[in-house]
Amino acid sequence: MKMRWIPAAAAAALLLALVPASRAQMSESAARSVVSTRNYVSLQPVPRGRTFEVAVVARIKPGYHVNAHKVLDEFLISTRIEGKVPAGFRLLSTDYPAGELRQLPFSKKKLLVYTGQVILRMKLEADSAAPLGAQQIPLSLRYQACNNSMCLPPVNVPVAIHLTVAKAGTPAKATHTEIFRHSK
Repeated sequence: MKMRWIPAAAAAALLLALVPASRAQMSESAARSVVSTRNYVSLQPVPRGRTFEVAVVARIKPGYHVNAHKVLDEFLISTRIEGKVPAGFRLLSTDYPAGELRQLPFSKKKLLVYTGQVILRMKLEADSAAPLGAQQIPLSLRYQACNNSMCLPPVNVPVAIHLTVAKAGTPAKATHTEIFRHSK
């Protein structure tokens, strides 16, 4: 009888240990489902030697917000887009919207947040050694989604920017001008 009890106890202990892990996975899954992204490139193709922009359009589910890139308290997790730019490309700048100053029920202070839709932009350059043809720039969107009563765990969501690199001097067409108002 003792032999049967020990494996049963071990199985029960293992099951109890897995419950918090599955809750954490569900919370992370819930956090990932709050924001959906679409990605855009300002030129098609991107000639070597040219600057171009990429945009990550983040749509935040109604009833939720994420902290703006600039946070007003150091303990808040800012929204940011980042990644290691592959060889042949150079990151020139990243542009974040200011955010909306809001008073939320759980905070004594107003917070800068994004709601609805937010566009995060990066300006890059394809240098003279950028690989020709179809390329991918892997990025990551980091945010913490909250509603008026709770915050979900912070998450890093992979974002892949797909573009085509062409030889220097190749004519390029401006694309998605509604998103890239200032692109050349």
